[in-house]
Amino acid sequence: MREHPVETLRIAANRAVAAKEHLDPLGLRRNGHGSAGRRRLASAEWIESAIPLNRPEGNWVAWAFRGGTASVEDTRRHAGEIDTFIRTLAEPFDALQDLIEIELQREPEGPRGGGIISVGATMISGNRASHFSLGRLDRVATSWLDRTYGNDMPIAAELVRLASDGRHYRIEIACLMPSHAQRAQYAL
Repeated sequence: MREHPVETLRIAANRAVAAKEHLDPLGLRRNGHGSAGRRRLASAEWIESAIPLNRPEGNWVAWAFRGGTASVEDTRRHAGEIDTFIRTLAEPFDALQDLIEIELQREPEGPRGGGIISVGATMISGNRASHFSLGRLDRVATSWLDRTYGNDMPIAAELVRLASDGRHYRIEIACLMPSHAQRAQYAL
């Protein structure tokens, strides 16, 4: 079966992320029937979901914090939506017509005080749009953003990792902001 060029790029991007995270990309093996683009880690029961290209349009750059990546926390509260999102990602994806957008939403007050950044995903496939709540950005990344740039900085994200063992989730995103030139132009 011949792979689509977008699929080839997506696989290469996922391998690059795996290498960056010091995962053994060769330790990932294909599951049998019904895997639908998911990979199982050879040494554990974690299943990595295949992630279609989802970088937002525009001139975005990574945050100068932890290499621009952050973890999504509080996923247990959103387990049902995350499971549905994983199943939706396993369906055929046409990069020319379908869209995945990771959304970061600043919330004024978190349950333990201080602001939080909620993480969600919107997926448009065919004539159907679905929104999934995934959790919140980890506190350290949120604090860094508030201290460094404040609430006026536009923020965006790209999903780079989504894994589950059936009870727990590992979700990592690339945190993005406008380029230095755009920040200077708009005095951000």
